[in-house]
Amino acid sequence: MPRWRQLALWLSAALFIVNAAIAWRLFHVEYLSQTGTGVGVIIAYARYARDYWPDLGWCRFWYAGLPLQNAYVPGLPLTAAVLSGFAHISAGRAFYIVVAFMYCLGPVALFWMAFRLTHSASWSFYAGLLYSLISPSAFLVPEIRRDLGSLFWDQRLHTMAGYADNQNVTSLTLIPLAILALDVALEKRRPIYFVAAAVALAAVPLTNWPGAIALTCAVLAYGLSQPGVGGLRRWALIAAIGALAYALAVSWIPPSTVFATQADTQGFVPANRFTPHHLIYAAALAAGTWVLLRLTAAARAPRYLRFFLLFFFYMASITLGWCWLGVTLLAQPHRFHLAMEMGFTLSLVFAVRLLLQRWTAFRWPVAVAFAILCVFQFVQYRSYAHRLIRGIDMTQTSEYKTARWFDQHMRDSRVMVPGSTTFWLNVFTDTPQLTGCCPQGVLNQTARIADYGIMTDLTAENRAVENSLLWFKALGVRAVAVSGPRSTEVYKPFYHPHKFDGRLPVLWREGDDAIYEVPWRYYSLAHAIEPGDLVQRTPVHGVDTDPLIPYVAAIERPEAPELQVRWPNNETMVITGNLKPGQIVSVQENAHPGWHAAVDGSARRVFADKLGLLTVVPNCSGNCTIELHYDGGAEMRVVHWINRAAIAGSLLWVLFGAALPRRTAGLEAPRGGRWL
Repeated sequence: MPRWRQLALWLSAALFIVNAAIAWRLFHVEYLSQTGTGVGVIIAYARYARDYWPDLGWCRFWYAGLPLQNAYVPGLPLTAAVLSGFAHISAGRAFYIVVAFMYCLGPVALFWMAFRLTHSASWSFYAGLLYSLISPSAFLVPEIRRDLGSLFWDQRLHTMAGYADNQNVTSLTLIPLAILALDVALEKRRPIYFVAAAVALAAVPLTNWPGAIALTCAVLAYGLSQPGVGGLRRWALIAAIGALAYALAVSWIPPSTVFATQADTQGFVPANRFTPHHLIYAAALAAGTWVLLRLTAAARAPRYLRFFLLFFFYMASITLGWCWLGVTLLAQPHRFHLAMEMGFTLSLVFAVRLLLQRWTAFRWPVAVAFAILCVFQFVQYRSYAHRLIRGIDMTQTSEYKTARWFDQHMRDSRVMVPGSTTFWLNVFTDTPQLTGCCPQGVLNQTARIADYGIMTDLTAENRAVENSLLWFKALGVRAVAVSGPRSTEVYKPFYHPHKFDGRLPVLWREGDDAIYEVPWRYYSLAHAIEPGDLVQRTPVHGVDTDPLIPYVAAIERPEAPELQVRWPNNETMVITGNLKPGQIVSVQENAHPGWHAAVDGSARRVFADKLGLLTVVPNCSGNCTIELHYDGGAEMRVVHWINRAAIAGSLLWVLFGAALPRRTAGLEAPRGGRWL
């Protein structure tokens, strides 16, 4: 093994060990004490994937059903599912092993990217060490400093454990690897390196959406920092690699999911929405890019430093623009501060390197100060991690007890649960719930509208219970869990937690947690009604329940036939019952172009009602069996073909490229120099 490679491996191991010593508890925990975060939904996703693979097309557990790719990007939960299955450990345990490993790998990945671009192992190691032990965003943003609690604590770990943004931290581990692979591919220009770069690029959006935006900025900064010779061809190759990357990932992030995520994220708060002001912001970013490139060219800065500065400029524009100036360049700008830290660290370290090459007298003072800082910060980070990473006995929580009751009594019925229980319910049961976590990919907003109205009762006056019951029956909810002020459930979202007392039967109560039964003549997600009984107008808010009244009255008629629903698998629903001529079947599952209905093998019409739910025209009477099957629709058929063609084409291209004469290897020590 070449000496430079041995050195790089030793330095990589040192960085990994430093981070592992900080986050060691993450490797051993199953559930953290911070139960109010969305981490439960990722663990639930991992558990679901482990138990039902490959039957994952339709996820019926959240928001009255949605395509699984819209529930969340799959990279992290699927990795945890694989580890959980092979190691025979719980999904929670597997998840934290994966995220702990990615936390430790982040500075190592940064080191390898910097080493590749700068040809300096020692300074790349310093960058990785500084990235491991300093959180620049705490120095730059007072709000982050106050939230973190100190200038000297670990913001990466705080973001993971405190806010459960593990996917973002994981994506930041993958971004340097993607840039490294891209740089190798553009130098060596062989099929295997192009495919490897595409896989590395695809891994980032498959892990996290903000990470995908940060990767786009990194690729843009990388391309702009390269020399002008052959620029057009270089950009064409980058675009081609990016297209291949999307083709490899398209089955999990099809265009409809991208557009739904973009629309839902912009809808979270008004500031997220794209406006004409964003054209001004884009022009300002372009002008800033031009100025920065001219200044670095005038200073004869190395191309790697140009890349680091540009990347920091883009991430700082998003984060500091929001924190300092109140400008929202992109939705959720607060989630880009860790990417900004990466750009800041690289820029600072390699700018100092250039300065110390000129002012050599400062080398030893800077080295001593850096060593003292690292030792101090390592102690601080270890102490902070010890306080932050604390396991919990999940069986003693409201979330677990509620989930277990539903698992034992209502496993196949839709229920409504409060606050943090929505995150954790499907970690412990397959019971579907009305809402869930992470609404950025939800196609039908009806469940969210209903949830807000039921929780808050705003302007409902004396009809709070009646409005809630209308929503429950219109959306197929069989029971509702409520957390009172003394519950261990974190958020306690019901404005009036006792409104159902004396109005609905109590099925279970422990402490300040209760489960109430919604009274049904018979419970089912499918109802035989007349065409005129469908909801005629889409409700505009949570207490706009008048359009629901005729529909609920129709499904509650004593003479209405009882329809039975069963799920042979997650993508097939079978409805049986005695239908009258002319009746249609209202199915309280979200409509989607991927749903198809058949009676005795003959296709039947399916359409969405005004609530966005399925309606089937069975054209049969007497004992009927309707089979609904989800296949993703025309879009998913097309993207699956694109994905298979991309995979097969990449394999053939790599095999064909292996037979071609090899070009000169790229990563070699410069003549007359060393990798230091």
